[in-house]
Amino acid sequence: MRHIYERSAKYAKLGSILTLGVYIVLVIIFRDMLLYDYETHFLIGFTVFILFSTSFVIQNAADKLQDEQQVDSEYYSAEFPLNELNFQRDVSIIPMTYLVSGRGERLYKIEPDEKHGIKRMLTAISLFQKGMLFPITYNLSTIDNHIVSQFTFINKLKFIQIKIYDHTKKHISTVVMPSFSVKNRAIIFNAINEKMLQMEAKSMYGDIDIDDSNGKRLAKYRFGIFPYATHPAFEIQAVNVHVSLAHDLSHDQKINF
Repeated sequence: MRHIYERSAKYAKLGSILTLGVYIVLVIIFRDMLLYDYETHFLIGFTVFILFSTSFVIQNAADKLQDEQQVDSEYYSAEFPLNELNFQRDVSIIPMTYLVSGRGERLYKIEPDEKHGIKRMLTAISLFQKGMLFPITYNLSTIDNHIVSQFTFINKLKFIQIKIYDHTKKHISTVVMPSFSVKNRAIIFNAINEKMLQMEAKSMYGDIDIDDSNGKRLAKYRFGIFPYATHPAFEIQAVNVHVSLAHDLSHDQKINF
């Protein structure tokens, strides 16, 4: 995903300029204290140099990547035909996540509902991204902004509740997971609160395999190590989430997983 490299380079360069600008202002305001503090000058200068150099290194890597191809929005529609996808967090102030192909092509996107207004802006703070203090709704939509699904985070302190809706806002299911846990785990309930599935990571690394009562594999999650981990599109981020889905899942099941 070339745009993630380019945005990373942009934010690194802006960070270096902002750091230098703020420090110059502080030196002017507190000149009696900071003007001859050469140790602090060196540390700030070194930080600015690292950020600025990093921006050029990342931009150079971006220039070596191919331009991202426009996806077929008719195929990657609200019907959600995917059986394999990767979650990749964008570099942005308001949280934005893309569901991407094995080549890094953006297929779908997840972002806070624009109708939230102030609450959407507050998701820039990680504390509020999972429903702490107030519920927050995210849209899963196509690249051309057609809603596929919506889900609402509600933090109950002891656990997090995620209510999942289809594109018509019909309640499909509810996912419950602990607020704090050594291993990833969750329980899925249907719309009338009947328990459907329970999932738990095999280890602290977070990998999850989900089977039905007959032992059939429905979905699997891989964190960090997955088939496309060495592709340049995924190397810039430390953590990527890869999801594989069974080929005969219904639309609602895919949305749940």
